[in-house]
Amino acid sequence: MHAFQPVNPEDIEEGAYSFVGHKIIITCKNGEKTNAVSAPWGGVGYVWNKRVTFIFVRASRYTRECIDNSGEYSISFVDQETYRGALKYLGMVSGRDEDKIAGSRLTVNSYEGIPFIDEAYEVIPCKVLYAQLFDESCFIDKNIIRDLHLDGEQYIMYVGEVQTILLK
Repeated sequence: MHAFQPVNPEDIEEGAYSFVGHKIIITCKNGEKTNAVSAPWGGVGYVWNKRVTFIFVRASRYTRECIDNSGEYSISFVDQETYRGALKYLGMVSGRDEDKIAGSRLTVNSYEGIPFIDEAYEVIPCKVLYAQLFDESCFIDKNIIRDLHLDGEQYIMYVGEVQTILLK
């Protein structure tokens, strides 16, 4: 019999793809208009024989319209301290009402037409494979709904196929 040692999950969550304690910037286009939003939830994985990311977007967000219309998004990892103001702004203002990129003072670049934040140190452009509206009745642990104040708020989970990984 082999000996196994328990490891705290936090000890292995560090690294390039760590979403823990960080906000990412989700960037997308709706026609010619680019939009971005900061998000605290997401991940990287492997499913359906594909390398994927998964993100969660409020159904009421303009970001949802952009992703649904384009079928693409990117995840940009930026320095949390340097871009604290931009991250806060992107999470508070709607792209329906104003140009969030200009307001955040960030710069947009693109990879094969998929927009991303040029100030990022790492970017993952993705094409949507799957989108699903969260159903609160499917939560086994109902405390999640209460603790994260999800009650009544609709979220969409997107699974996107990784097109490449861009590093600075």
